[in-house]
Amino acid sequence: MKKKIASILLLGISISLCACGEPVAEGESANPWNPAVQEGGSAAGEGSSAVQQGGLDNVEGGSAVQEGDTNTQAGSSVSQASVQGEISGQNSLSLLYDLQGDGLGTVCRSDKGCYYLSKDSELLADGSYASHLMYIDAATRQEIYLCSNAACTHNTADCTSVFLNDEFPPYTTGIFMWNDNLYLMAKKMDQDGSSSTFTGAEGIFGPVESKPATLYRMNPDGTDRRKVYAFDPTVTVEDFALGDEEGLYFITKKLSTQQINGSTYQTAAERKLIYLDVSAKTEKEICSMGFGDNISWNIIGCSGRRLVVCGVDFGRVVSPEELHDDDIRIYDDSDEVFATLNVDDGTLHEFYRVHAPKSRSWAVYGNQLYFSVDGGGCIVRVDLDTGEEKELCRITSNLIWGMIGDRLYCYDSSDSSYRFVNVHTGEISHSRLVNKTTGWSIDLITEIGDQVLVLYDSDGYFKGDGVFHNIRSHYALIDKEDLYAGVEEYAPITMKGGRIN
Repeated sequence: MKKKIASILLLGISISLCACGEPVAEGESANPWNPAVQEGGSAAGEGSSAVQQGGLDNVEGGSAVQEGDTNTQAGSSVSQASVQGEISGQNSLSLLYDLQGDGLGTVCRSDKGCYYLSKDSELLADGSYASHLMYIDAATRQEIYLCSNAACTHNTADCTSVFLNDEFPPYTTGIFMWNDNLYLMAKKMDQDGSSSTFTGAEGIFGPVESKPATLYRMNPDGTDRRKVYAFDPTVTVEDFALGDEEGLYFITKKLSTQQINGSTYQTAAERKLIYLDVSAKTEKEICSMGFGDNISWNIIGCSGRRLVVCGVDFGRVVSPEELHDDDIRIYDDSDEVFATLNVDDGTLHEFYRVHAPKSRSWAVYGNQLYFSVDGGGCIVRVDLDTGEEKELCRITSNLIWGMIGDRLYCYDSSDSSYRFVNVHTGEISHSRLVNKTTGWSIDLITEIGDQVLVLYDSDGYFKGDGVFHNIRSHYALIDKEDLYAGVEEYAPITMKGGRIN
């Protein structure tokens, strides 16, 4: 579900998107704009599917790239695209899902279709609530329940498309494809860095108790679902996963609660990059994510065998109170820092630093970082090895909202459209496609082969206060080249009635 995007400059804040004054949608959409799409690298295999009305005959896994809902909160990072890019090489890393970055992880694609957990929980026959695992087949342009039983009513726990909320919490369960199987990471929300007001004694309290994050594996048709690994219940697993041909990578940490001056803060310690051997069911620590520099490093992409990380360098230790305070002057003397982290030896290499950029955006593609500062009028590319910076293009609306194929895209508030930038040439194309009913920008959901799944129209009406009451969303496939050029050639999807984002 798209949330309100805050124009607050706190740690990790990127882009203020609320200045255009367009009406908002009631309920599901407090903001008409599309969340930034985050694209992962290709995983092993190609996808194919055969669909019959009422059931799924066969789905074979494929390359995994996930995009999804932006779960944006005040002070969180928005519109920062992270892309694996086309780096070839032995055992390269891929970003498989990332719920905190740009919502990557609620939709999982193959070259023949895409999977996602339904956003609206449904009441089952036994009174419990669950989400459904859905599949969109690009060839037939149909949405179906991921269930091969044509007679199934999809309202009991034995249906392969049913995922109970108690076991698979909505919005925080990530889905991804790896080594030709579907995986789900069932976990509670990561509350690191959150704050709230309280009344009571102050002090530092014990570790935050949590239900163990649990990894599940199933066949691409939804059958043979089983637990493959449960993490230590005393640690929190961050909302992302990376993978290579042999195993998966996660960041774990221990959370604690601190109460100061009427506010409660959750803070992290013992933050580690770990490698999970799924077959052996064993963890191995790669390195600590604390490098003695007082920077909280966040993974934004990968290139070959390296992670690309970023963080804010204040030059000193900053307290939770300062980070959550409305006074943002602490950022006036800060630096945005980018580095690569080698997963084979745990070494960190800083390659780029920008002083006090405040509102900014970025994407990682291949061996390049693409970076822009709001109002700077350009997008630059930075070599991950040398740190050499070159201008990619001059563009007025220069904040990077995401990436489709090898094109960055930027939102133009003057007409709610997108401009696509070719990362190889810097050429800019203006796509004037907008939602047919609302006039807002179309939602770019995910790539499926040479096409893009989009939300292109809505059934509903504007109420007197300017709020749009959405009744139904309409989705379609469009060829990438048509999208880039703004050619309105949609291939509508027959939906079951739910919503993807």
